[in-house]
Amino acid sequence: MAIGGCKRVEEPASDERLRPSLPSTASAGSSGSLGNAASIASVAPTAPTPLVAPTQLLTLPSSAYQAALYADDEAVELLTSSAAYRLLPGKEPLARVIDLGFTATVTRKNYVYWSRGALWSEPRRAPNPAGATKLALLAEPPQRIVADIGADEFALLSKSDGNRYAIAKLENQRVKTLYTSPGSIDALTMIGRALYFVERPGGSNWRIASVKLSGGNATFSADKTGRWPALLRGAKDVVYYDGARRGVFALSLDLQRERVLAEDFICSPLAVAANVYCSTMEGIFELSATGPMRQIVPAPRQLITNLAANAARLAFISDAGAQGKDQLVVYSVPLQALAEAPP
Repeated sequence: MAIGGCKRVEEPASDERLRPSLPSTASAGSSGSLGNAASIASVAPTAPTPLVAPTQLLTLPSSAYQAALYADDEAVELLTSSAAYRLLPGKEPLARVIDLGFTATVTRKNYVYWSRGALWSEPRRAPNPAGATKLALLAEPPQRIVADIGADEFALLSKSDGNRYAIAKLENQRVKTLYTSPGSIDALTMIGRALYFVERPGGSNWRIASVKLSGGNATFSADKTGRWPALLRGAKDVVYYDGARRGVFALSLDLQRERVLAEDFICSPLAVAANVYCSTMEGIFELSATGPMRQIVPAPRQLITNLAANAARLAFISDAGAQGKDQLVVYSVPLQALAEAPP
């Protein structure tokens, strides 16, 4: 199977060993998933919450950099190039051998992937006795397939021979283009019924843009300079880590209002559920609108490559490979237990 050089890679962890600090001065903000920035910045730190040791869920002889992690309130889903692993609380992982490649995603009901010249889907909860469902013919693999795990629709990012990037969706078993970029598209996520992406239209500038699944014109944030984000996440806002500004930012869904969630702080990779979860060299931290920043996972012995969170728990992938051999480990932390722990 030709994969066109595609790899499932999260935003690289920074080599900067900055010690996490509480957010300070914020830009003009708006209400959203984490409240306004001023309220976050003004919260004084409290005594550290006792850390709960992560539980090891799964170990695989597979690359941690080419695996993806997703979570909803039902399960955590781990995708590798050749299998899907469904991780349910208190149960053994459920493994399914599927030719997922490096661009697969997870919707509310299905795994969606490219293989053998077509797009396919398979149900998450149990195998279909009739086999995979062919969704549409597609000669070349997309650069990426993205979805909101709470919905059933998905979108594709493709790159043509002329280096033209395009975002598309599936409509009546045909690929329908929603947006064609004048430059490059470097990150893409779906929030609700809209696609949000990092675009470099030309030169050294970059911007965050949005296009609805229903179609229409794209909308854009103000242009920025410096290194562009390689990862977008979000729910009520678009959340990203800006390495050039050394901060975590939340951008309103209309792309008009941005606020600071944390400054002088590494957040790579990151995950968003009710709160924002940031991996740093010091461990994993939670950014919340209702209290101070808190550490929930101690400093890791291995590099963390991917995070996913639901209401009950945070899961993450660590690179445990050594001597040229690939190995990943999936860990889990119960967020409810941490929330109820005494100071």
